[in-house]
Amino acid sequence: MKIIITAPSLNPKENVSGISSVVQFIINNNTNYEYIHFEVGKKDAESSNAFSRVKRILKNRKDWKKLLLENRSAQIHYNMPLMGAAIIRDFLLLQVAHSMGLPIVLHIHGGRLMSNRNRPWIINKILNVLFSWSKHIIVLSDVEKQIIEEDFQVKNVYSLPNCIDLSEARVFNRKRDLSKPLSILYLGRIEKNKGIDYILEATKHLKNEGVDFVLNFAGMEENEGEYIPTFQQELGDRFIYQGVVYGQLKTDLLKSCEVFLLPSFYEGLPMSLIETMSFGMVPIVTKVGSISTIVNDNKNGLFINVKDANDIVMKIKLLLSNNGLLNDLSINAKNRVLEIFDDKAYIEKLNTLYKV
Repeated sequence: MKIIITAPSLNPKENVSGISSVVQFIINNNTNYEYIHFEVGKKDAESSNAFSRVKRILKNRKDWKKLLLENRSAQIHYNMPLMGAAIIRDFLLLQVAHSMGLPIVLHIHGGRLMSNRNRPWIINKILNVLFSWSKHIIVLSDVEKQIIEEDFQVKNVYSLPNCIDLSEARVFNRKRDLSKPLSILYLGRIEKNKGIDYILEATKHLKNEGVDFVLNFAGMEENEGEYIPTFQQELGDRFIYQGVVYGQLKTDLLKSCEVFLLPSFYEGLPMSLIETMSFGMVPIVTKVGSISTIVNDNKNGLFINVKDANDIVMKIKLLLSNNGLLNDLSINAKNRVLEIFDDKAYIEKLNTLYKV
């Protein structure tokens, strides 16, 4: 059977996206179905102004309808975040699939309007319609499952945490070199809602105090030149911009860094969090979205307050002052991911939802 699966571009050179990573994992690991990828969402280098967005949506809808007409026996695996503009775009596409009677599995990947339940009434109305069209609704954790069930009175909701290929992480053993600076990594889209301003404020403070660290950034700026030049100017040789990393370059970076920093304002279940923890990196993260389903404070990571640079400073200094704690958190982070994420079990559960 064919599955039409949606995501932004699967080319990491064109797009840094957690949804794209999940979809690539599914396509690579699920040999039971023939997947057809349909690209939804802009490439990182494309314009985000209103005119360009409307133009993309209209072209998407035309191409989408053509693809569905050519594959009328396919199922739809539709991936979407709960974000205002994205919800409206996705409604226009899913309306076509529903009108043609194609079965829809709706896969929700967090988003601002998952954690912020004070949604505009029109968004709630659209979501009610989308959920009524879906044979199954996939969310990233039991926390999100409860939110959707309570807010929309639906029962066909299933928790399926994101998964990654763990083969190389399983055989990697991390060893801390005390002669080197603490290596910190931010991995993902570089934009305001990820708490980048608070990373800058915190690391400037750490530099002024003479704390021994190096901050690595890997990812694409949402607005080119918004942050990277400032970090380079303020932190000097304590800052390294790695650009967009993938493949072996990404794996080598995950092996070389020790702390993963994500002071995000909202999240689903970030692929970057799972990836970094699998290599024994210690997460310093905000307790948003479904992050608390895999991070336990002071056991396999450290929680920080949202929009609190001082808390970031305190947690980094804590790890530097206590190598035993850093080592224990690292071991527990890796073990936690290996314990709860199983690529074969993920695919089996997904296939069960396709069949029912």
